[in-house]
Amino acid sequence: MTENTTGGAVPAPPPGIERLASVTAAARHGDSLIFVYGSGTNDAFADPAHRICDIEECLWEVLHAAGYERIAYYSSHQSLYFRDDESRRRLYPTRAAKAADPRKLSSSPDSAGSPDGAGSGRPRMRPAFANKGPFGDRIVTRQPGAPAAGETAAAEGEASGSGEAAADRAGPGGRGLDAIRRMASSLVLPELRRFVAAGQPRTALVFSDAEEAIRHFDEGQGEGRLLAEFFARVVSFRRGAEHTCVLVFRSDSLDQAHAAIDRLREVPALADKARALLDRPGGGSPAGQVGLPDEQELTRLIHCLRLQEGLRIADWKGLAGTARAMTAARHEARDWLRWLRGLAREGLPLDQEALYARGHVTRTGRSTLSVWKQLDRLEGLEPVRDHVRRLGAQVAAEAELRRLGRIGPNVEPGSNHLIFSGNPGTGKTTVARLIGELYRDVGVLRGGQVEEVLAKDLIAEYVGQTGARTSAAIDRALDGVLFIDEAYQLSEQRERGFGGEAIDTLLARMENDRDRLVVIAAGYPDRMEEFLDSNPGLRRRFPESNVITFPDYPPPVLLKILLRRLEERGVTCTPELAAQLETVVAGLHRTRREGFGNAGTMRNVADDLFGNWSRRVGKQVSQPADTTDMPSSLQAYLQPALGSAADLFGELDAMTGLQPVKEQVRGLIAQIRLAQRRRRPGLEVIAPHMVFLGPPGTGKTTVARLVGDIFRKLGLLTRGHVIEASRAQLVAGYIGQTAEKTTAVIEEAMDGVLFIDEAYTLSRSEGGNDFGREAIETLLPEMENRRGRICVIVAGYTREMEDFLDTNPGLASRFTERVEFPNYDSPELMQILEGMAVAEGFSLDASARARAWRWLNVARERDGDKFGNARTARNLLGIMRRHLAQRALDLPDDSPELDIFTGQDVPDA
Repeated sequence: MTENTTGGAVPAPPPGIERLASVTAAARHGDSLIFVYGSGTNDAFADPAHRICDIEECLWEVLHAAGYERIAYYSSHQSLYFRDDESRRRLYPTRAAKAADPRKLSSSPDSAGSPDGAGSGRPRMRPAFANKGPFGDRIVTRQPGAPAAGETAAAEGEASGSGEAAADRAGPGGRGLDAIRRMASSLVLPELRRFVAAGQPRTALVFSDAEEAIRHFDEGQGEGRLLAEFFARVVSFRRGAEHTCVLVFRSDSLDQAHAAIDRLREVPALADKARALLDRPGGGSPAGQVGLPDEQELTRLIHCLRLQEGLRIADWKGLAGTARAMTAARHEARDWLRWLRGLAREGLPLDQEALYARGHVTRTGRSTLSVWKQLDRLEGLEPVRDHVRRLGAQVAAEAELRRLGRIGPNVEPGSNHLIFSGNPGTGKTTVARLIGELYRDVGVLRGGQVEEVLAKDLIAEYVGQTGARTSAAIDRALDGVLFIDEAYQLSEQRERGFGGEAIDTLLARMENDRDRLVVIAAGYPDRMEEFLDSNPGLRRRFPESNVITFPDYPPPVLLKILLRRLEERGVTCTPELAAQLETVVAGLHRTRREGFGNAGTMRNVADDLFGNWSRRVGKQVSQPADTTDMPSSLQAYLQPALGSAADLFGELDAMTGLQPVKEQVRGLIAQIRLAQRRRRPGLEVIAPHMVFLGPPGTGKTTVARLVGDIFRKLGLLTRGHVIEASRAQLVAGYIGQTAEKTTAVIEEAMDGVLFIDEAYTLSRSEGGNDFGREAIETLLPEMENRRGRICVIVAGYTREMEDFLDTNPGLASRFTERVEFPNYDSPELMQILEGMAVAEGFSLDASARARAWRWLNVARERDGDKFGNARTARNLLGIMRRHLAQRALDLPDDSPELDIFTGQDVPDA
């Protein structure tokens, strides 16, 4: 026995139905007004005594166990009625003899006999419930057309018998339902006020369809005011009051229930009470919410049908997993009753496979395979599969240790929250769904459903809204997984937005709901590290051992995804196209950058190819896709059909001089072409890193551009562009910034050539700092990690470059090709000078050529190793242009001398 809040002793309540826990708590506390709402108010229930019942029977049990001595029900269709004789007797003690009137005692089938809603008329009480009163399985109510309002009127004026007369007149063929409702509203309200009067036994009034009942009262003549007064009185009762009103709304949320009340505007006290619950800190109060059945209730439901209707169990050891799978499917109990009865009628045993086959339970995504079979099929994700298997074994072992009592109930379990780190399209969402199912099967989660959100879905635009939005997403994920993709956006908006508020809310709920929630945060590897570092609590919730790295798919897996997508769209490929697609996929994989879409990229390629194919074939869809359908954007990944040597080396051969350079480049390209033509397995043909040695002005930058173009034509580089950089572009003035600048330049040069002139300056300290070496240390690993994606060419004076290569052991081994650039001789310099002049529309007369020859030779002798070669010739041309301009001031516009350099224009040697 326990003592209620009014001082009376009540029996200790039996174990209740889990989804009515908040209603039970409110009843035991003596709340004067209890809102009951949610998807479960129209559902069937399996109680701890393995009885199937409806919401009214459940509420009778809850209220009776809480010490309420009389319990009455009101609905818009049945007026006032009772579910047990004791309540009726306590309400009408002087008319107990009339309780046996057959017009007031229904003998129609009980809803317990048809728990999923079958049966008609007023239900007969289930046998176990009927033992509570002397009327057996009969329920005190009206017959159709004879409203209980007649009884209530008779109770008010027993001597006159007016109530029974009214009931008689409203019988079959009488006024009909509208008249019954008007009579109910006028006669029942006074009765309701009398029930909750001071000094009466503890009374509970249950409005079984609160929305309809209140609306019908409001439609009466003046009854809206009486109803408002009634609820104002009920609301004013203190907690622990003698009486209570239970309002059963068919709304899914308290917000909807409040809106239904507020629209009537006749019961302000009731609307204010609902609003007060909604405005409690942390959002709407869950008190009175009736949701879907949980694992324990569905297990009882299975046993009810096993005992009563012969449902067979296929695998007793797997029964708990079956119940968890049913819970995760989030169906109402009445649906499960119908489906399980179907299995029983067909003589089929219950197990997960039977439920999967009928579509009542679905696996992750569209698969009907078990978690472990799906894991085995994760191609290209072997590290992920191994990590998930280890995780599954760990949580299963911990659950078994707890079952055996070797781990105490107060020992906090290890963290189950996970970080998924990887590029898009690597299966992170698919594996998150598998994790939900895995955690459900081993008992970590009751439901295992996955609530998928983006970080931006949690962040609001105004102060205070982000916490509520984040909490709402968590509420939807309770008993399952909250999967946050692009989670790093929360930390990136920590200072300039409301991402910090979302993180704080998330951390608090991860702690408070740790038994009901698993969070999986996903995103790019580098940015997820920044996310974890943004708040110390994140590292504690997501330990390093729970970080799962998703690698990019290898080319064979990517090709399978591409071909599968084409097959799904009904397209076949010719063998020639299939071979080209293999080459293209390998190229896409080799040239991928951060954020590579993996499976998403393959779907895009397939869809582009489908578009080209469909335009070509029209309605002749039996034709396969062929090489002509290859998207033009992918042609760069195919090895081109090379023409003559002139096509490949034409521009290089046209350069003045540099015969040793031309021979070295030709020899290198010949070796590359031989390797490409031999196609030996395991032999990767890539663009080599190179060193250009020689004095300035000998064409090193120009040759680097030509080499980039040749490598593009050979298919070694998809772009072949050249990014020129010097120390200034690579080195910063502060610690840590040099690596960022160098990495940015490398990214810009991807799939082309990075040309670093005077590279030896990187190995020299300037101004007391050594940041140039930081640039070298950043460059070296990228040259190895991005082999085939970038060609690095370093250039400078021969002696200085030799010293540079000796400063770091890794430099010499990375640069496998060295090209010596000699000085130009005098005839070559004159050819270069005249070539540059002709390109600008000028010519040199004999005197200009002679003076220029002498000027260049003197400059060579004067400058020695610092002589600029073609650069010096370009400088001379600039001087000659200025002299001609000054001389031409007095010449007419049509004078031919405007385009001719003479000896007067060449400076003295």
